Amino acid sequence: EDWRQFDEEQMVELSDGRWWVLIRTKSGLCESFSSDQGRTWSAPVESKLGHPNSRLFITRLPSGNLLLVKHGRIGEQPEGGTWKVRKDLRAFVSSDDGKTWEGGLLLDGRTGVSYPDGDVAKDGTITVVYDHNRTKEKEILMARFTEEDARRGENVSGRVLLRQRVR
Repeated sequence: EDWRQFDEEQMVELSDGRWWVLIRTKSGLCESFSSDQGRTWSAPVESKLGHPNSRLFITRLPSGNLLLVKHGRIGEQPEGGTWKVRKDLRAFVSSDDGKTWEGGLLLDGRTGVSYPDGDVAKDGTITVVYDHNRTKEKEILMARFTEEDARRGENVSGRVLLRQRVR
C-alpha cells in the first residue's frame, strides 16, 4: 500500500483486550484496532496524536498507564501536511488507554532527534534511548525520568537526566 512507509509500527494491548497499533505513514501517523488478537484489524485512520513521518514509542507501564514518546505535543499537526523535521521529543502518560494524555516532558528539543525506544527499571525509572543526526553526529543518547516527571511535564522527582550521550 503506497500510504505506508517503513514497517515501524508500535502496538499496545488496551485494558479491554483490544490491540492498538500506531502505524508510520508517508503523511504522519495512522492507527488501527484489533479485537481478535490480530487476526483482523479495523481500517487504518489518521491518528489524533499528531506526529511526523517518524518512529515513536509506546508501552504499558507497571502502574497500568501508557507511556508515549513522540515528536511534538499531543494533537500537534504539521503545517501544510507532512512534517519533514523531527524535533521536540516528548514523553506523555495516559491513565485512560490513550483517550487523553498528560505531561509532555521535553526529552530533547533539538532538530534531528528520532527513533526512540525505552524500558522501565524495577525501581520505576524509565530510560529512553534515541538518536541525534544519525548520519552526521551519529549520536546515541539516553534520557532517564519517572512516570510522574512525564505526567507533569517537568522534573518533579529530582532524578531527570536528559541528553546523556551513550555513543
